[in-house]
Amino acid sequence: MRGQHRVLWVDSPAVANSIAAILLHIRDETGANPNVYFEWSEGNPLLNLLRFLFIGMGEVAPVTREVLRRAEPTVANRPRVHIG
Repeated sequence: MRGQHRVLWVDSPAVANSIAAILLHIRDETGANPNVYFEWSEGNPLLNLLRFLFIGMGEVAPVTREVLRRAEPTVANRPRVHIG
């Protein structure tokens, strides 16, 4: 608790993996597919794509979506990732 607010604290070496794990846990506990909303950062999208393809790093949103896609093959059961 931070004052009157509940705070979720997660330690992980990979942000995208921890977000995906939390979303899957919420889905399993509640039975409802959660949604997560991201904002694009500034930068060259092609450079981010190449960085992801060759060294596995890049924007958190698409990497989170890819982790979820690999972890849950059924689209209807997969948490939704929104990027705007």
